[in-house]
Amino acid sequence: MKATNMKKAISNARLLLATVMTVALFFTATAHAAAPGITGPTFNLQASPAYISQPDGSMIYSWGYGCNGAPAGFAPAAIATTFCSPMQLPGPTLIVTQGATVTVNLTNNLPSSAGSTSILFPGFNVTTSGGVAGLLTQEAAPGSSVTYTFTATNAGTHAYYSGTQSDLQVEMGLYGAIIVIPSAGSIPADCSGGVHGSNASAQSHWGENDFRLASAAYGHAKACYDREYLFQFSEMDPRIHREALAQVNATLGCTAGDAGCSLNVATEPYVPAYFMINGRSMPDDMDSNYASQYPHQPYNGNPHMHPGEQVLLRIVGQGRWQHPFHEHGNHVRVLGRDGNLILSASNADDLAGPALFTTTTTPGQTIDGIFYWTGKGLNWDPYGHNNRADVPDPLAHLTQALEIFPERRCPARVSRARSSR
Repeated sequence: MKATNMKKAISNARLLLATVMTVALFFTATAHAAAPGITGPTFNLQASPAYISQPDGSMIYSWGYGCNGAPAGFAPAAIATTFCSPMQLPGPTLIVTQGATVTVNLTNNLPSSAGSTSILFPGFNVTTSGGVAGLLTQEAAPGSSVTYTFTATNAGTHAYYSGTQSDLQVEMGLYGAIIVIPSAGSIPADCSGGVHGSNASAQSHWGENDFRLASAAYGHAKACYDREYLFQFSEMDPRIHREALAQVNATLGCTAGDAGCSLNVATEPYVPAYFMINGRSMPDDMDSNYASQYPHQPYNGNPHMHPGEQVLLRIVGQGRWQHPFHEHGNHVRVLGRDGNLILSASNADDLAGPALFTTTTTPGQTIDGIFYWTGKGLNWDPYGHNNRADVPDPLAHLTQALEIFPERRCPARVSRARSSR
């Protein structure tokens, strides 16, 4: 595709995204706000191949981490349609409590010619058992397993991904996220209520459940929140996936390690054609979590919120490119990066993270931030504030209704902006 056509396509996609997101967020009835995933602290995973779907009808050959048997449990518990396939993109979101000893058993069920695979857990002190020595960590050879163990020392959002031939294996889909919930004793009592108290009235009115996995992102009084969403940003070059599939088919039945039983897929030049949130492209990311039509892409990217709520955005850059994430209506106050709470150097009681108008999604980096949606001063204020005395306020009656009935406030709009590289 020519550069000018690529820019036009990105511009049109951005406009379509903003339009459809607005419609969906105002008219979709049910949303589960907490970030869905599986619970541990022991996780039995496997790396396997499968085909994922794209909105243009394409089925893309990919690799991904998935469950090797039934997981210990799912969170949030209110979602009744949960499943964990042997291959997911992204991999299962691992939900653990701070201080827990986490064990991840990985089995390599990739084609023999794909070679070994592994998982890196940045930010944690990992010990391994089994497997074979790799460049960055112990690896699982084809048909074999390796075990990773670490203590979930830092609360917040973390990434995990393959540490073996990462230019190919991460592109093929071997990545996921870990959410570490603060230990119960570290969560301040002030965080138990939230803007809507117990949130019971809002849950009842909107048919929603489980707004959050915990009441605080970190063990800090200023890290309280009311809702949360996980956004994993990535992109995909279908040419790489086609070449991988062709070489896998050409080497079927070969024995790992034998001459000619290895892939040699060119990962450059890199020309992605699909841009995904949580493994789905627009508009598929607006369908519900665990929708049956996406057996290998269980997580959506469709946020809902009410004005005034403190919304925790868990953001992970999983691809090669940055994907600027613009949250309409307010800035995002960054709490921490890579599971490290950003505190003031002069006063540990104060947070010092920046307020970002557009959140960068640096590859490999995670960000936890609080988003407070009002739109005040941005020309589309849901409260209907008007600073001009000579102009009647057409939303004055709506403002009164919102103040009296906070549980009936309209859902907010959060969308993704793409850069025209």
